[in-house]
Amino acid sequence: MNKIAGMIFVLVTVTALAGCGGSGGGDNSNAAALPTSTSVSGTAAKGIIKHAKVLVCRIINGVPEADASCASTTTGTDGSYSVALSDGFTGPAMVKVMAAAASTMMDETTGADIPYNMTMRAVVPAISKTTTVHVTPFSEMAASAVSTTTIDATKISQSIAAVQSVMLTLGVDVSVMPMVDLKDNGSDSAMLTSQSNMVKQLARVAMAAKNSNLLKDANGVSCNTVGTTTSQQFACAVTAMAGVMNSYVTADATKSANLLAALNAQNATGVNMPILKADGTLGMQLADMTSSASMQSAMQNAGMTVTAAANAVNVMMGGMR
Repeated sequence: MNKIAGMIFVLVTVTALAGCGGSGGGDNSNAAALPTSTSVSGTAAKGIIKHAKVLVCRIINGVPEADASCASTTTGTDGSYSVALSDGFTGPAMVKVMAAAASTMMDETTGADIPYNMTMRAVVPAISKTTTVHVTPFSEMAASAVSTTTIDATKISQSIAAVQSVMLTLGVDVSVMPMVDLKDNGSDSAMLTSQSNMVKQLARVAMAAKNSNLLKDANGVSCNTVGTTTSQQFACAVTAMAGVMNSYVTADATKSANLLAALNAQNATGVNMPILKADGTLGMQLADMTSSASMQSAMQNAGMTVTAAANAVNVMMGGMR
């Protein structure tokens, strides 16, 4: 009898402790949940930018946070970067690709790597668990435009739309990867077309920086002035392009016309195209981007079959500007 009474006492005691959460255990259901990490990744290109410092800066109260507070990384040899934000930030942000001691960018007209000595930016309305943001001279146009005001998600979207409107005749979409991606998009001819077009327009920027007197610095001096280095010419051209936007919703008509004239005057007949192969390695293929035969050869050299290359190039040639 005493044994049964003892068992009942123990059961009642354990039940009472469990109802109170145990000895100092607390209620775990009320514990603060850890934030889910968010991330930003993409490719930086004017052409492919290697070993550059990348900052992903949260925009707080309309202003990008100080560089020292931004999440950071470095671009790889294929221009790619990826940054995680452990605090789970989901607001608007600015991505900065900055010169570092050994940073380079590819000259698409020669295939050579030259010093990268500038900063290019991109803005994004909101960060999610996986956010893709590519950084190019075209994204710099949008970042420069929206930086003239208090920045928020709506203005960022408007700024990007304004830049794409200016560049509409050249088919520029700032969300498109600035290389041909056979690894993830090898069977998507429409996406390959958009990527090829972005590569072509970036090559035209390089050509215009070297050849056109329509792109000028802040003092009105042409970017292709004799005596300047190719790196300086490229940096000047990027600054000139950013100067086309006079607000986050409007562009200067004269500067817009000059930019389009400078780019349209360039024939992309000898472009070192960055192509991400099916195995994930980056290769460069020299191609005449105005020639179907040359483009098909480049795609085949990058690993596409004859039939797949022919089908993709047929779409590409009809879609590139």
